[in-house]
Amino acid sequence: MRIALAVVIVAATAFAQSTPERELELARALFDAGKYGETVSLVRKALGVTNFTDEQRIELHRMAGLSSFNLGDTQAAKESFLSLLRLNPDHVLDPFIAPPPALRLFDQVRKDNADELTLVRQLLQVRAEQKRREEEEKRKAAEARGSGKTITIEKRPFWMNFLPFGAGQFVQERTGWGIAFAVTEGVFAVTSIIAYWAIELLKTDIVELYDGPQGNQVTRTIRGIPQLAKGQRDAWTLVKFSTGGAFYAAWIAGIVDAIVHHTGDKQTESRDAPAPPPRLSVTLLPGGGVFAGVNLSF
Repeated sequence: MRIALAVVIVAATAFAQSTPERELELARALFDAGKYGETVSLVRKALGVTNFTDEQRIELHRMAGLSSFNLGDTQAAKESFLSLLRLNPDHVLDPFIAPPPALRLFDQVRKDNADELTLVRQLLQVRAEQKRREEEEKRKAAEARGSGKTITIEKRPFWMNFLPFGAGQFVQERTGWGIAFAVTEGVFAVTSIIAYWAIELLKTDIVELYDGPQGNQVTRTIRGIPQLAKGQRDAWTLVKFSTGGAFYAAWIAGIVDAIVHHTGDKQTESRDAPAPPPRLSVTLLPGGGVFAGVNLSF
């Protein structure tokens, strides 16, 4: 009876538009009918072309894993079980549906991939926390609309703290510190660049003499710093590296300061201006008539 029902569902689905719900229903009917090969084939095809929710994918991977196990394909069962655990590392198979050997294999897959699944749990927690914050922001915005308030959220991403020239301080509205870091780092950077070009300007064409292969002297021209300018080169080199190091030290100090004072997104509230009260106007019409009206502003 179950097999006949599965065949009917297959025929009906072939002429219907494919949806996640239909694909899941069909896979469940094939699995319940014991048609494990068809179940695995359908699940693999459906997962590649249909947009399922995470809960639906968990169910499909569960049926594919148990079907592969019942067919004796242990490796395919492990792959399906691992795909399931990547969606929900704490999922537990129903012992009334899965046989004990399949339960043991499922637990073994969980143990063999414990490190990866730990990272998945952390990622899921971060995603859940982000979703909770977004819902909380939506709730506050809805309450604000109902109370006549406007909530403005100024994004202050954490990565801004790592930018040079006081960017993190300016984002945090600590203008004084931002200017201090910007000026300090700017002076050091410009001085280091000037020193670099000063060294480059000392370079000139130098003609050298050396003995050729037949004992005759040969000249060659190279680009370098003359001996008389070695002292200037050393001085400018010291300036270049010292100011360059000072620039990076100031940059790191700015990063540390911005991280210490990081407060996350800034939320401000402003109350909407109340609508002006209705005004009564009276107008004298030609011939002695009077016209009265009420002006409403929105």
